[in-house]
Amino acid sequence: MNRILLRATLAAAAAAAVVLLAVFGVLEWADLAGNASTTAATQADSVRDVLAGGGPIDAVRAAIARTSLGQSGNLGVRLPDGTTIGSVHTSDVRLAPVPLPNGTTAVVATYQPTWAVLGPWLARMGVLVVGGVLAVGVAAAVGRRRNRPLVDSVRAIVAATASVGRGRTGIEIPASGAPEVTELIALLNEISVRVEALIASEREFVADLSHRLRTPLTALRLDSESIGDGPVAERVRHAVLALEMDVDDLIRTASRVTTLAAASCDAAKVVGDRMAFWATLAEHQGRRCEFDCGGEQALVGLTDKELGAVVDALVGNVFQHTPAGTPIAAAVVRYAGWVTLVVEDGGPGIVNTATALRRGASSRGSTGLGLDIARHAVVATGGTIHVDRGRLSGARIRLRFAEAGSHHEPAPRAWRLWSHSADLPAQTRR
Repeated sequence: MNRILLRATLAAAAAAAVVLLAVFGVLEWADLAGNASTTAATQADSVRDVLAGGGPIDAVRAAIARTSLGQSGNLGVRLPDGTTIGSVHTSDVRLAPVPLPNGTTAVVATYQPTWAVLGPWLARMGVLVVGGVLAVGVAAAVGRRRNRPLVDSVRAIVAATASVGRGRTGIEIPASGAPEVTELIALLNEISVRVEALIASEREFVADLSHRLRTPLTALRLDSESIGDGPVAERVRHAVLALEMDVDDLIRTASRVTTLAAASCDAAKVVGDRMAFWATLAEHQGRRCEFDCGGEQALVGLTDKELGAVVDALVGNVFQHTPAGTPIAAAVVRYAGWVTLVVEDGGPGIVNTATALRRGASSRGSTGLGLDIARHAVVATGGTIHVDRGRLSGARIRLRFAEAGSHHEPAPRAWRLWSHSADLPAQTRR
């Protein structure tokens, strides 16, 4: 920004200097040309007075020699008999007829060379140009000094916003002299405080809600312990235990100071782990479960648990809203700075894709939060979510995450590779 302001100051000062030099140049030229014409007329009049008085030729010659034009060979007299005294040029001369006492007429000729005016004009313009350059330099120095507080304030704003992006809140930015920048700083400080308050409120809400879940979970755990033995009973007890651990983790997380610190995880690994878990449940329901996570690391700006929650929400929707035996597939594709997660099924699909991403919207009696969880997660990384019909003839959810630490192409189409990845060897669980 300092360079931009400096260039603007230099451009404005230079433009003003050029305009002033042009105006002064025209005025100086007119002044010098007028002075030269006046001088030439005055010297011609002095010679004409000698001629009109009937002075001898030597007197006329002496009068011409006393003038500067005569000394430079630019003033002369042509007598009636054709005799020339001094120098008479053949072109660009000013002629002044002089009646002589004997009734004849002589002519006084003056010549004004261009260099006689151009030389002094160039000298004066040189002085003005040097003065203009010095003035531009002084303007640049003063402008840089005057702009320093503004530049420092903008740098402080950039540093503060970067700190908020890294998770720090409640940042105080020093005020600036510019009223607009001061107002912007005040708004940013207010936003920072507001964000901190919202995070604290959300943390308290999560802690309260998680604590309320403990009572029914305790009752559910006691009931699960009384249902006897067997694989089904063990699976139920394992699910209850995992749910209790998740609730406890929520309470512990909410009790700590929450930050917005940047996080990242390997999407290929997380999706692979979660799909391996769901593949076991799919086997019990006779579902064909396919997932291809690629052979390379695909980092996204989410934690393992956040991305795992997205996968669980999407796959859980399939198990909840499609009948047993419905196939399910998932894939992770990394391309052009984007990581695309595709989850699809062979069910009836989503009837109204326009309202499917609205929070709480559901046509099947559920909470309608599954897709909203996915949408929030993908938007947090700067990506997008798409809902349409896939190759299994059911719903297809495509999440395009911005790859962490990578440059993103302006118009990526990573999801188009899904049609190609479907033909690749996949890890299959039946």
